[in-house]
Amino acid sequence: MFNKSSKNLSNQSASQNEPQGEHSRLLKTQTAHQSLDNSSTQVNPNEQSQIGIAPSQHNQSRNTTMMDIISSNSNKPSILSEGFSFRGEISAKGAIHVEGSLNGQVQVDELTIGSRGQVEGVVTCSSLHIKGKFSGTATCSELIVTSSASVDGHVVYQTLSVQKGASIKGELLLVK
Repeated sequence: MFNKSSKNLSNQSASQNEPQGEHSRLLKTQTAHQSLDNSSTQVNPNEQSQIGIAPSQHNQSRNTTMMDIISSNSNKPSILSEGFSFRGEISAKGAIHVEGSLNGQVQVDELTIGSRGQVEGVVTCSSLHIKGKFSGTATCSELIVTSSASVDGHVVYQTLSVQKGASIKGELLLVK
């Protein structure tokens, strides 16, 4: 893709009778930068419009940092897949989706226990969505229990939604 742009730039420059030495140096600079970093091409700002890169587009792609990538992925949940078993303590910003087995202490923003998932232990979160099995103690702002869910324990919540068919043993306590 970049080489094609360089060739188009070469054809445009040749037709405009620019000195070959200057054009050749620009192409060599582009090629050197491409081999170092294929994610962005270093182009003279005056030449950007000739190869179809607007200055604002070029600067935005160059200024993307790893932290921007990480923070853009923060809405995506971490997944504990079916067949995977974890025992221990988890503390994280963001969401966790459990389809496997989790036993221990969990502190996250959002916890979803999938229909095949099992969580046992102490959970502290903003939103707890149970489709599978939960046993233990949980403190959350929002509790959603679906029809396929099984809850056995003590859950403190501020808002509650329970679907018909859910199995609940233990105590659900409303705290305002």
